[in-house]
Amino acid sequence: MHDGDVALVAHGHLQRVLTARWLGLDATARRLFRHPGPGTLSALGIEHGRPVVSAWNVL
Repeated sequence: MHDGDVALVAHGHLQRVLTARWLGLDATARRLFRHPGPGTLSALGIEHGRPVVSAWNVL
């Protein structure tokens, strides 16, 4: 990510685990995130130097 943005296409379960880890949570925290629907977009980002969920399950 030091050189730019990254795009990832993944199954919803993997996306939830990746999101939990991105936020510094244990992988089991994936249950806190609603399963993304087919064809939706989610975005992870950085705000004020901290990892955030910028968008989740957007059509």
